[in-house]
Amino acid sequence: MDTDFTISPADFAIDPQTANPVERQACSEFFSGKPNKTPERYIRIRNHMISEWQAVRPEYLTKIRARAGLRNCGDVNAIGRVHSFLERMRVINEGAVPKRRRAKKRVVRQADSSSESDAGARGDQGGRVIAHDVVERYADDQDYFCSTSGSDREYGHRKRRRRPARRLLNGNSEFRLIPCRTFDPEARPFSVHVDAGALALMDLHAHLMYTEIIGLLGGRFCPQTQRLMVEVAFPCNSTSTTTECEMDPASEVEARRVFSAAGRQVVGWFHSHPAFEATPSVRDIHNQHAYQSLCRRAADGVEPFVGLIVSPPGGSGPYGVSDIRVFYVTPPGPDDDHMGAEALPFSLPFTVTGQHAVAPDLLDSMAHLVESHADLVQRADLAKRFKRNEAMTSLEKLLVSMRHRWAEDVWQQWDDLVALRLRPLLLLHFCRGSASETGNSTPVAASRNATSTVPNE
Repeated sequence: MDTDFTISPADFAIDPQTANPVERQACSEFFSGKPNKTPERYIRIRNHMISEWQAVRPEYLTKIRARAGLRNCGDVNAIGRVHSFLERMRVINEGAVPKRRRAKKRVVRQADSSSESDAGARGDQGGRVIAHDVVERYADDQDYFCSTSGSDREYGHRKRRRRPARRLLNGNSEFRLIPCRTFDPEARPFSVHVDAGALALMDLHAHLMYTEIIGLLGGRFCPQTQRLMVEVAFPCNSTSTTTECEMDPASEVEARRVFSAAGRQVVGWFHSHPAFEATPSVRDIHNQHAYQSLCRRAADGVEPFVGLIVSPPGGSGPYGVSDIRVFYVTPPGPDDDHMGAEALPFSLPFTVTGQHAVAPDLLDSMAHLVESHADLVQRADLAKRFKRNEAMTSLEKLLVSMRHRWAEDVWQQWDDLVALRLRPLLLLHFCRGSASETGNSTPVAASRNATSTVPNE
C-alpha cells in the first residue's frame, strides 16, 4: 500500500480470534449488524483462506479454490471481496504468479454458402460477444467490434447465437450500473489532473482486449492545494475470465514498486467497459469504496484515490473518441436512493495536463503493452469495423481516440511516432480480419488514413 494508507501491508497483523480495525473498515459489510454477515463469519472466511493459501503456495489461490470449504458462509461475491482484501494486504498470494493462457491455433474451416446466407437472413453476427462482466449484448446500438463480414469464419471462429440483452439496471446483480451524480463545485473533495500520456495509454489498453482490462494510476496528492495529480498509468495483468476481472496480485506489487521508485504513490485504478457506457457498476463502487477507505489520511480524513473507467464505444464526445470518466464515492445519506450499492458514485471533472509534449518513453511503454497482449486468447481484432454499417475500422477509431488526447501543436509529432513505433505492431498482432468485404480499404491503408478522420474540435 502507498504511504497515505492507514496501514501498510508490512505492518498488517492477523489475530486468528478477532478482526483488527483495518479489517473492520475494509470489510465493513460483516460488521454492520447484518444477520447473514457477522464478524464470526468473516473470521471463519479469513482464517480458511489463510489456511488454504498455506496449503497451496506457491501456487495462486483462486477465489474458486478458496470458496470450496465455505458452505453456508454467505454469497460468493462477499467471499470474493474478502479474498481481494487479503490479497491487497499481502496476506495471501504474496509471490504467487498465476499462469496466463496462450492462444490456441485455430483451424480454418470452409463455410458453405447456404449457411452463410441463412446467417445473413437471420442477422446473426460472426464476431465475439462483448460484455461488462456478463457475456450478454448490451443493446443493438452497442455493436462495438462487430462485423457482418465472413472474416471470423475465415479465421476459424465459431459463430455464436445471439442471446437476449440482459436488463442490467434492474434486479440485484452486482453488475448493475449505477448512474453517477454530480458534485457541487464547492463540495468536491479535491481537483483531479490527468496526464495526456496516461489517457492515451489507458485508451490503447482498453482497445486491445474484448474483455475488461485493469490497471493502477500513479501520481501525487498535494494536501495544501487539494490537487490529485495522475501522472502515469500502469496496465496490470488480470486473472480475468469473460465474466469477471481481477487484478493479478504480482502485477499490482510490480506497479507499486515502479511508482515508489519514481517517488509516486498509487492514486487510483482504471478499468474498461468494452461494450458499456463509462458508468460504474455495483462491484466497481464496492472496489472504489474499499480502496478509498484504505487510503484515508489520518490528518484530515481525505481519501485521495479515484476510479477511472474507459468506454471504447464512446458516444458522449467527438465521433470515435472513447469516453473516460473519473469517479469517487461517498456514503449515502438517510434519504438517498443508493439502488443497492454501499456508496454513492459521483463524477469528478478532470483537467488534462501534458498535452503539449509527448514523453520520450511513452511509445516504448505502448509497444511493450501491445507485444505483451499479442498472443492472448481474447485479444481484439482491430481490422473489424468500429460499428456495424460504418466504414471506420476499429484501428482507425483507436488512432482517432488516442490523437484526441493531445494538443493540436503536437499532432504531427504524435502521428510520426505512432506510424514508426505503434501502427506496425498493431497491424501485425491485432488486425487478423479484413475490411475489404465492406467496401473499405485494407487495414494498412485504412490506418494510414486514420488521421484524416479526426473530428474537428
